[in-house]
Formats: sequence, structure tokens, C-alpha cells
Amino acid sequence: MKRSKSQAVYKFLPRTWISERDDNGVAVTAQITHWSYKEMKGIYEDFIENEIKRQIKLFGDRGGDISSFDIRDGVHSFVVVEPNCIDEVPDILGKISPLVFYCSSCGKVIEKKKASDVDRGTWWCTNPNCKKHSVKQLQMIYACECGYAQPVKIPYVKGVHDFIYRPNQFNERFKMFYKVGNSEKAIDIAQICPTCGKRLLPDNANSGRNYKAFTLCIINLVDHRSGEFYKKGIEAQKAIVAMWFGKMTQNEYEQILDNVELAFSDQFRSDAKRQEAENQVRGLITLGLINETDFETAVAGIMAKSNSGNISIERFAAACDDICRQFVNQNPVAYKEWLNHYSFKLMQYNTVKYARRVISLQDSIDRQIEMEFIETPQDILGWHSKLGIKNMQVSCDIQIVNCTYGYSRIVADPKNNKNTNWPQLKLNAYDKNKEGTANLVYGAKLDTEGILFEIDQAKIIQWLLDNNIIRQEQVIDLDDELAVKKWFAEHVHGDLISMFGEIEGDEAITKNVFGLLHSMSHAFIQAAGEISGLSSNSLTEIIFVETASIFIYSQTSQGVPLGALSGMAEMRYEYFLRRVFEDTRNCIFDPVCTERDDTACHACLIIPEISCNHFNAGLGRKYMYSIEGVQGPKIGFWEM
Repeated sequence: MKRSKSQAVYKFLPRTWISERDDNGVAVTAQITHWSYKEMKGIYEDFIENEIKRQIKLFGDRGGDISSFDIRDGVHSFVVVEPNCIDEVPDILGKISPLVFYCSSCGKVIEKKKASDVDRGTWWCTNPNCKKHSVKQLQMIYACECGYAQPVKIPYVKGVHDFIYRPNQFNERFKMFYKVGNSEKAIDIAQICPTCGKRLLPDNANSGRNYKAFTLCIINLVDHRSGEFYKKGIEAQKAIVAMWFGKMTQNEYEQILDNVELAFSDQFRSDAKRQEAENQVRGLITLGLINETDFETAVAGIMAKSNSGNISIERFAAACDDICRQFVNQNPVAYKEWLNHYSFKLMQYNTVKYARRVISLQDSIDRQIEMEFIETPQDILGWHSKLGIKNMQVSCDIQIVNCTYGYSRIVADPKNNKNTNWPQLKLNAYDKNKEGTANLVYGAKLDTEGILFEIDQAKIIQWLLDNNIIRQEQVIDLDDELAVKKWFAEHVHGDLISMFGEIEGDEAITKNVFGLLHSMSHAFIQAAGEISGLSSNSLTEIIFVETASIFIYSQTSQGVPLGALSGMAEMRYEYFLRRVFEDTRNCIFDPVCTERDDTACHACLIIPEISCNHFNAGLGRKYMYSIEGVQGPKIGFWEM
């Protein structure tokens, strides 16, 4: 049975149970054992590996068990692989599991010794008084927060081989029965976890509770120059941050990308240039062309002249240090960690922002005026002002790498672990590669298009002030773009946001900014799905809190050739904005939904988990609308 690579990364992963129909139409549950894989090429593993390690560390910081992983700096711990895709050779392999079967008519239970023993005769009851084609697989497993999982088995009773199972009787679904003389006895099919000692009841093998995959969606650096640049380390990271703060132009960045090795060479370092300038000046003094007293002035003049057109990375790295001087002086170690995360997000943002092919906001406005869908640009710009959208563009030819690096069982967040026998929820690693040097990360590439929404950072700061989340003395000049960006960098800590969407500690600013952006993202996804014709689980999101940006994109191949999102943004963008505002304001479950503190439910903001990278956490219509009775915020961002 064929499945797309994206489906494989989300569903057909090693050590999970899946249910499919065989060639005879019988529903069969199997456990995925392994992939036939190859190492993924055309990606920058260091770029991906750093983020995987950061997410694993955040899981550990929340009280989880991460002992299966090696997340030390400088250690190559992960390798991203994908299906081999060789004709006539299966890429994903599994085995039938569980091996317990029962007759739905008479209840007789049988158990096969191995998966290869299951054949067509398995589905016929062997009870001589029944013999019906009514045998079903008992599709149940045991799973535990400590990582243990096993298929259900027939309980052991000395001397007993014949058991009856009655699944339709609710009070008996965790029991089997056997005869003792003329009477019938029940035996519990619960199991004691051999790892932690917890009593485990069998559960549906296909239940999402039993396998929580941890997947990252990362924008690939399709321009190999960007990848080579980022590999240069901390100076490259500083230069990316300097560009965000306006200390490097896009043209200067392009020039550096065209000359990466030269930009990082010693040739343009200030020490080398100083030495060269001094030698030139001493030569001029020897010739009597300038005085000894003018030595420093002449050296400075030569260096200033040589700096024009200088592509040395040094000055851009120094510009970043100057902007972040207080941070650098206070905690150099924390500054380095912040740079690593901040530049990682900016590199992805830049890849989307400066995509090879873009449909701009102006293109959208011009097209809709031409088609007479709107009368003036203000029809759209007015909505932008109301919704706090500073800019919109469609970014085409974007490549997303979906990476699944581990899984947990029963719950995904260590904070929600209720197993007192094993207080640390285990994050389980996948097998090592063939060399035994790194854990496998199961990946798939997706070439897609998406819409980038850049939200007004100054308006967000004003919204925080209006809701008393920040004080007046914390507010800077909101007309100063550089000051606004620096304020966001200082107060909004994206590095503290885990895949669970929850922020630890006293981080009211970060929590509210992320809650706002995440809620807006889901409102955009809901409306875009309705208008573009794509289902809600065909769209997903990447949120850049650092730049207050939201990127929604199609995660299925069907939406790209059809131009579903780009067509909507180009032809029906004004209608989309109106639907976003009007459709999210009310929920069909109001007033029940508005009485919840989070003001979010499956009827308004919660979307399928496959479409949300943060497990639908931190959502609320209260961030966008003014809803009476909530603890806060009181003033909605869209109603300021």
C-alpha cells in the first residue's frame, strides 16, 4: 500500500501500531518495525540538529527523561533519513501485531506464535460449534509513560488453554473467561509494567495516546550559499542578527554569500588591514610625502577608505555586539545561546521573506482592483490596520523539512505525566544508524508555497501596554523601528517556547505575544482552508515570534500545483481578511466557550494536531477580541 513521504513521517513511524485493510478487505493492525532508508541529502544537518537538541533540552527542563539522547554541544548525534523509494522494494516494514484473535460470534480466543503464522484460515473460528468467518484481531496494546509498550497477550493460567472474550460487554472488556468445571471464571488482562511497575490496562492499538511523535517543521536553506554561510558559526550568527537590526543591507548580504570564504578570511580583518595601512604610511613618511606627526591620521584615512566595499564579516559581527552590548556584558554564555536560537529563526524567516518567487501585497491589490473585487487599495489596507498586519506576501518554492526525532507514550508534555511510579515522562529515541554513531531522525521534504504575515510589532507593544502587561516606563518610541526591534529581542524570548506552546517562569510578555500570534495563525488557517478549498489538516504553521511573523503553508502536494493559497491571496485576499475577523469573533459553543479562561475550543480555534506545531496550546479568542469576564487580556488586539 503506497503512502506519501509526509504521511510516513507523521504516521508510519517505527514502534507505532497502525491499522490497514489487507487484500481481502480485513482490518489488520501491525507494528512498524523499521524503514528501508537512505540519508537525506540537500539539507544542512547542523542547522537542523541544533534545533532538535534545543527542543530535547526543553523537554528535559520540563521534567522529562531525555537519557536516550546525546545532546552535548559539538557531538554529531543525529542523522536525517528518508525512505529509499526503490521500485518494488518496500520502504516501510512492519509485522502483524497483536497476535491474539477472537471470534465475534462465540468469543473463542486464539494466539499465534509469530506473525508469519497468520493466514487466511486465521479468520475462521476453530470452535466446532461455530466455524464462522467471524474471527477478529484483538487490536489492543499496553503502553506506559516510561516508554514500555507491548501487544496484548492471553493471560497465563496454569493448565488452561481455552479462553472466551466478550468485547461488547463494557464491564468485561478488560477480562477473559475460562471454564472451571461447570462454572466460568474471569481473569484480568491488565499487565504490570516490567519497567516501572504501573498496572497497565490494554488500550486501542491505534489510539493517539500510545504514540506521541515529536516532529519539527524546519524551513530548509535551499540556497546552498546560505547553508555554507551559516556553517561558519558565531560570526555568521551575529551577522544575521545585524542584518535584522538594519546594520547590513540585503545587497551586502548577497555579496557576502557570493564570497563566503573571502568574507571570513583574515585578509579583511581589522588587524591585517591596520598592519597594511601602517606599512603604507611608513613608506610615505620615508619618501617625505607626509610628516611623522600625521601617522595616526593617515592610517585612519587609509583604513576608512579600504572599508568602503569591505565584505569582511568582522564589522557586521561587531555591529551585533554593539547593539547587544548590555547583554554581552551581563552574561556572555547566555548571549551565545540566544544568538544560536535567534539567528536560527532569522535564517528561516529570511528564506521565506526573500524567496526566489514572491507575490507581493501590491501585486495582490493590483490584481483585485483589475478584477473589480475591490475598489481601492484601502479596502485591503484598512483591514490590515484593523488586524495589525504590517505586510503580507506569498512566498513560493519554499522547501520544508519535516523531522521526527523521538516519541513519548500516553502524554506528550512531562508536566502532564500522572505516573507516580515513573515521574519523568520518557522521550524515546529511534535506533542508531548503521555505523552506530547517531540516532535516526525520520524526515521528508516538502516543496510548497505559503503566505507570510508580518504583524505590526509596535502595535503589539501598545496592546501589551493597554492590557497592563507592561508598564509605561517599559515602552520605547514606537515610531523608531530599530528601537521596536531591539525591545522585542530583549523582552520576547522565543527560545523559551517549546513545542508544547507553554512558557515557563515569569514570562508574561512572551506568553501573551505567543498566545496572540498563535491564535491569529489558527484564525488564518481556518479561513484559508475554507476559501482555498483545502481541508484544515492540509494547512499548517510556522510562527516566528522574534519577527512577529506567521507563515501558513500547504503541507500536502495537492495544494501546490493548484495554487490554492497563492490564488486565494492574489484574487480573494480582501474577502479572506473579512472572513478571518468575522468568523473567529463568535463560536457556536458560546457562551460556554467564552466562559472558559482560554476562550478556545474545537469549534473556533483548535485545529487538528497534525496542523499545529504546538499541540494547540496557548490559544484564545481573548487575545484578538475584547471578551467580558476573562482574566486577561481585557482588550483584544483586533479591537484596539
